[in-house]
Amino acid sequence: MVTTMLWRIALFLLLLPGMAAAADLDRGRALAERWCGNCHLADRAASAGRADGLPTLPAIAARRETTAASLKGVLSAPHGRMPDLSLGARDQDDLIAYILSLRSN
Repeated sequence: MVTTMLWRIALFLLLLPGMAAAADLDRGRALAERWCGNCHLADRAASAGRADGLPTLPAIAARRETTAASLKGVLSAPHGRMPDLSLGARDQDDLIAYILSLRSN
């Protein structure tokens, strides 16, 4: 009974418009420059990747399979040469919003 009530409260809070703070693109850009910029070109104008083949953030954003959920997964469980960033939820949300804002429509 308590579990059902908690799920209902959680669902209600998720559905309320305006409850979650909007992502901060400026913070996201700063985080991208700080945490991603050493390996991925993080600037909106980056058109070519690095010599070692790592894609730019605009190139990552342009991929059809790139979604907020896929980026959250990469940031939560890094792989390969990617370091463990240990970013909090707000930092992840801001960084993801910035990356997705790099998509050309």
